[in-house]
Amino acid sequence: MIYLDPKSDIAFKKLFGSAAHKNILISFLNSVLERVEGEMIVDVTINDPSNVPETPLSKMSIVDVRCTDQHNNQYIVEMQIATQRDYAIRAQYYTALALGRQLGSRENYSKIVPVFFVGVLDFSLFEDDDDYISHHLILNKKTGTQSLRHSEFHFIELTKFNKEIDANSSILDKWIYFLKNAETMEQIPAALKNPVLKDAFDVLAQGNWSKLELEAYDRYLDSIRSAFSQLETAEAIGRQEGKLEEKLAIAKELLKLKVLDSATIAHTTGLSIEQVEALKKE
Repeated sequence: MIYLDPKSDIAFKKLFGSAAHKNILISFLNSVLERVEGEMIVDVTINDPSNVPETPLSKMSIVDVRCTDQHNNQYIVEMQIATQRDYAIRAQYYTALALGRQLGSRENYSKIVPVFFVGVLDFSLFEDDDDYISHHLILNKKTGTQSLRHSEFHFIELTKFNKEIDANSSILDKWIYFLKNAETMEQIPAALKNPVLKDAFDVLAQGNWSKLELEAYDRYLDSIRSAFSQLETAEAIGRQEGKLEEKLAIAKELLKLKVLDSATIAHTTGLSIEQVEALKKE
């Protein structure tokens, strides 16, 4: 059996953004948010199930799934594969937008429901934390209580997850192992034989994909390889004392990908952030 990469754009969306398989999303969210009996998400409504990328590369780094639960709480679940230095800021920005867009012109604040942001990252975001999952809440500094409950941020850093398959005792560990390693497996390991995870493996099984879906998946992989090849070229030029014109040309190509922030492009090419911002304006 061949399983496709759940971190890829089309596979991630098919896995977590399908109303036909919402049990998969429910299980994943309950495990990440550490919900206990009485607090469990029991149903979700998938918002914007199409979520069509603007261009093949515009979703190279980010693909999101948005849903609401039985209490109308909102969830943003994102997959990010390319390093983005300001990702934590971006997560706060999009969560704030999701809060602000809930009200009509004459509605009051009591109508606003909480927004939970879940970011699955294929890179390390927090250098001061070795744990693969982190939960960020707004707490009272003195008492440690959570009175401001309308925004929460939960990040999974796949590069920090190094558990062997037999060490995955919790459903959360099993989910993270699945996301990181599913494409390398030829059959479902005994340690991952769970009804919901079996459904997830079935979604990723190549034999269950249509020809058009597989062609879209292959185009995505090709775009990823092309993008990272350009990044490697840019880094090589950035390490050398190359001509300014070469660095500017590479920076322009990276800006066209629309997946990297100015700080990352500047660091990669050896340009200043001001030079990259000037190219953006052009």
